[in-house]
Amino acid sequence: MRVDKKIPLIFGVPDKGFYKSLKTKEAFVAEVRPDIDGIKVVAPALLEAGVQPIVICDNMMAFCLGRGLVSAAHIFFEKKEGEAAVCRAGSLVAALCARAHKVPVYLHKGAPLKKKASSLLKIDNISVTSSKIKTFVPLAERVPLAYVTEQT
Repeated sequence: MRVDKKIPLIFGVPDKGFYKSLKTKEAFVAEVRPDIDGIKVVAPALLEAGVQPIVICDNMMAFCLGRGLVSAAHIFFEKKEGEAAVCRAGSLVAALCARAHKVPVYLHKGAPLKKKASSLLKIDNISVTSSKIKTFVPLAERVPLAYVTEQT
């Protein structure tokens, strides 16, 4: 697939109202590890809303931003704490990369974060490597509101 225009990037899991407000025909969707909620939850919801999802690996955000393919980064938070928003792990990278490439960052209320970490050693309960390997799976992180262009 080839992308030859700027489209929004979605990182995290929106609440239901976001899909109705999105005014685009296509959107990049980060896979959102470890549970790949971008693929399992966000992409099907976008299709239902009439938006074609283009799924990318989480680590491809900077690639797409750096090539001028992203019009805006939409990041979703669970709650705000002082001058930061608590978001899914990886949201800070999305915000920093967007900021570095002068792409606006929009912060939205999202679906509640899952409270358990899935193993990076399995995908859909299928082991992909040895159980002897240790993993570190933080679920949430703080994104400074100073990195955000607009909050909805």
